[in-house]
Amino acid sequence: MTAYFQVGVFVQVKKPLLAAAIAVLCFCSSVSFALDPIGSPADKLKRGQFCIGADYSFSEMDFEAKGRSILTINNLTNGDIIGVQSQEQSLSLDGVEVQKAYANLGYGITDSLEAFIRLGAADAEWKGDGDTHFSFGFRTGVTLYQKDALQLSALAQYSWAESEFDSLPLTTMVGGISYTMPMSGRLNMQEIQIALGPTYELTRGISLYGGGFFHFMDGKLDLKGSASTTGIPKIGYDLDSSYDIDQASELGTYIGAKIDATNNISYCIEYQHTASADAIAMRLLWRF
Repeated sequence: MTAYFQVGVFVQVKKPLLAAAIAVLCFCSSVSFALDPIGSPADKLKRGQFCIGADYSFSEMDFEAKGRSILTINNLTNGDIIGVQSQEQSLSLDGVEVQKAYANLGYGITDSLEAFIRLGAADAEWKGDGDTHFSFGFRTGVTLYQKDALQLSALAQYSWAESEFDSLPLTTMVGGISYTMPMSGRLNMQEIQIALGPTYELTRGISLYGGGFFHFMDGKLDLKGSASTTGIPKIGYDLDSSYDIDQASELGTYIGAKIDATNNISYCIEYQHTASADAIAMRLLWRF
């Protein structure tokens, strides 16, 4: 487990320069799995103040899954079941890429406590296969201390996402025999992030923030596949696998930039890192 630190710069810039900066971060950085945008841990909403915004993240993760595979062998010529075999297995999911896009609504509960709801979509791809499905989340941020230009804040956020696979080329060992067949199925995952750190305003429109965050992910992967021989008798193989995603909690690194376009509109661009995941994320907020 590695400790991590976040450092960011908030700069007021013209819109063309902002667009260029976003493009450079999106297309020239190495990125990884399903971490959600954090931004500044507290967005300084006043009591009773609303905000709307949009979040986007592109990430990649390597993780392990453990479960059980059940292989049913059928005689397709006469309809008899030849045998059923079951075996516990582990599966390495390397380079799973996830894109998430949210619309969010925030509200200032007090001058130092705020809450957000996120609704959107997530697209997970693994081995070139994947699909886009509904995703949701929520977050809350609190200002713990503030004096002059220094602010100490904390946040907690949760997200749930799902994706489907149509034809994953997987090889499974059951009973000491290797079976290769296209697998279809569904991946669902839930994540929790908790961040704590200070924000320091250097001058108008320019701030630095830093700290650390905790990340936990849990999920489930269900896969099914079938194959058959062409001879007589014709033999069919049906494989049904269910895996639990196994990942312990992690700490990592966080680097971000916040741009105050106006007094009510702000942009965040950030990079996150843990031992098994990296992400590029962007956040746009309009307070009213």
